Amino acid sequence: MIDCLKMNGNGNDFLVVDNLSLAMDASALARAARAVCRRRESVGADGLLALEPSERAAFRMRLFNRDGSEGEMCGNGARCAARFAFDRGIVGREMTFETRGGDVHAVVRGNRVALDLAPVSTGSAVLKAHASVEGCDFTYAFLVVGVPHAVIFERERRRSIAEYAVLGRALRSRQDLFPVGANVNFALLSSEDSGTLDVVTYERGVEDVTLSCGTGSAASAIAGRLLGVVGDEVRVVNPGGVNDVSLTWIETDVVQPRLEGGALMIAEVRLLPEAFEADCRRPA
Repeated sequence: MIDCLKMNGNGNDFLVVDNLSLAMDASALARAARAVCRRRESVGADGLLALEPSERAAFRMRLFNRDGSEGEMCGNGARCAARFAFDRGIVGREMTFETRGGDVHAVVRGNRVALDLAPVSTGSAVLKAHASVEGCDFTYAFLVVGVPHAVIFERERRRSIAEYAVLGRALRSRQDLFPVGANVNFALLSSEDSGTLDVVTYERGVEDVTLSCGTGSAASAIAGRLLGVVGDEVRVVNPGGVNDVSLTWIETDVVQPRLEGGALMIAEVRLLPEAFEADCRRPA
């Protein structure tokens, strides 16, 4: 049995476990993610977050996606990890923790958390690349905000979430463009507020459109700033909620993104052995 907490950041949901004792190794965490993140058949989540010891920070956050792959970073997940650590008395309200995508500084304010993400180098960003998938032509920006992101700016919302999932999957799978894959963000500038972006994200590892992506919100804001369509303060509206992004330029081509949004505690969960089993309807 494993005890964990079901949490979500703007609808991007996770199972969060305290692995400070290192009771589970990476392979066990990956197997657990594949098993328990199945929707309907198990508890269901976009991923599993594990808190582990760190030699240089308060703790290390590890993210295992629904498919069992280990991700470098997740903004919404990092907010959940920070609130979990504070609630469990692991750290105080303000903390710095380690991720594979860089160290993150966080401040917990009730059910909202502000994150200073690792600085992003924009010198290697690609701003106006072209790709064709599923009979559609796109112009996209590419940059790394903890994880690789493609950002496509649209003039209008003409597609359903299911259609975005098909296009996102096709783009994410273009290994000639993205050798390690990429999250794909479809961004739309608000017609009413020039500081607001509407963003729909297809997430690598989850392999579907999610209700929100924190690093995708930051990537969309940075790409929009580089293209001159938004400023340094951006309100990013995802299907699951709002992420507020602030950009501070450390150097001409280095930006520090701050990401603020919700981190909700939904349920304490005790995972029983059958949560890890295959669908019981299948014959043995």
